[in-house]
Amino acid sequence: MINKVWVMAALCLITITGSSQTTLVNPRTDKKLLKQFQDAKLGLFVHWMACFTPATGDSWEIGRKTPKRVADSISLAWDPEKFNAKTIVDFAVNAGCKYITVISKHHDGFCIWDSRYTSFDQERLKFKKDILGELGREAHRRGLLFGIYYSILDIEQMGWDKMPFDIGTMPEPRGGKANFVQFTHNQVKELLTKYKPDILWFDGYWLKQYWTNEDGRKLYADIKKTKPNTLSRGLSSTRVNDEDVFVPDGSAGDYLCIEAKTSEGPAYPWEACTSVSYPVYAYDPAAPLKSKKELITMFDKVVCGNGNFLLNIGPDRDGTLPQPLTARFLELSDWVLKNKQAIYNTSGGPFRQGDWGGSTYKGNQLFLHLRKDMDEVAIRALKGYSILSAKDAGTGKPLTLIKTATGYSVKLPPANEGELIPVVALRLDKPFRFNGWLSLN
Repeated sequence: MINKVWVMAALCLITITGSSQTTLVNPRTDKKLLKQFQDAKLGLFVHWMACFTPATGDSWEIGRKTPKRVADSISLAWDPEKFNAKTIVDFAVNAGCKYITVISKHHDGFCIWDSRYTSFDQERLKFKKDILGELGREAHRRGLLFGIYYSILDIEQMGWDKMPFDIGTMPEPRGGKANFVQFTHNQVKELLTKYKPDILWFDGYWLKQYWTNEDGRKLYADIKKTKPNTLSRGLSSTRVNDEDVFVPDGSAGDYLCIEAKTSEGPAYPWEACTSVSYPVYAYDPAAPLKSKKELITMFDKVVCGNGNFLLNIGPDRDGTLPQPLTARFLELSDWVLKNKQAIYNTSGGPFRQGDWGGSTYKGNQLFLHLRKDMDEVAIRALKGYSILSAKDAGTGKPLTLIKTATGYSVKLPPANEGELIPVVALRLDKPFRFNGWLSLN
């Protein structure tokens, strides 16, 4: 069914604009908000995990490593007393992030807000600050998009005492499926009306018979009715042959997100997410960190593939962002901010990515992101365009541009020790319009 729906939707909804490679879009998506999101490129993911300790694990360990009653007691003892919304948003802004996505509820069901639909929520804590409200207001004050993560899977509400590694063996949700679906709609509407997020980032949607594509479409319709200017993702499972696909009928939301990998310039809006300490999203001091090179390379591949990059930091239990994680995040940020003209408000392309690197463009500029050491880079002639000049995008220093029989060549200076992915800015004689992916040379 997914294959059939996806093909029919694609035939109906592809609209080639001639200036962008995002051609498969949900017709109900807020296009202005989508453009703002796609221009943002870098987001901060804040993974509050009230049930987590390094010894007991996160929601995934409930019923396996840790009994549910123990995990719940850890959640109810959570006291992020040093939480400061301004400090967290200041970090995001200084790190070059243009949006922030914050956990409201993970799979265990504990709500990091005072919800009228459950008693398993922040109202029972000693800590009383409105985390979502304070972060949302501060993010908007600073010009960032504000996103809320929400897990559809909620083992507390469903009456399960363990994580469902095999959905087929799990009993029907407590009170029946219809009751569970209504509960989800109620909480999502509550979050939309109370916090007015720009993005709803869903997880825990892979519940087979307990949460279908039709359930996803109905939730999407409810979101659009409640707050039309909201982007959402992950409203139901749209996997085909073990790969996530974007279905523009509401069941996948407004864009696709893939975890810990990149994609080669798909036709739909997309984002990649990972953690500074992947695969750990909560804060575990013993968890190894992704290297500076790994983060910069992944970010660059995502941006050159016309995607966004959502990078997670798990706060400490006291509510602060751990210094080792923020320091590693800022190593990526240094590269992003140095090359910001080749990052923000750009589109991926027009050159297909390869061992050499990738590209982005905006206006009359093309940017070559060079992931391979080379003395010069050859560029095939662009039909209808002339390249007028070349420079180092990070320093602004001019580079030697030579016209050749097949196009152009740019002479590159020796790379500085430790420098990762230098970017060459090419100035064209007129604004570039995307009409398909090209080979570099």
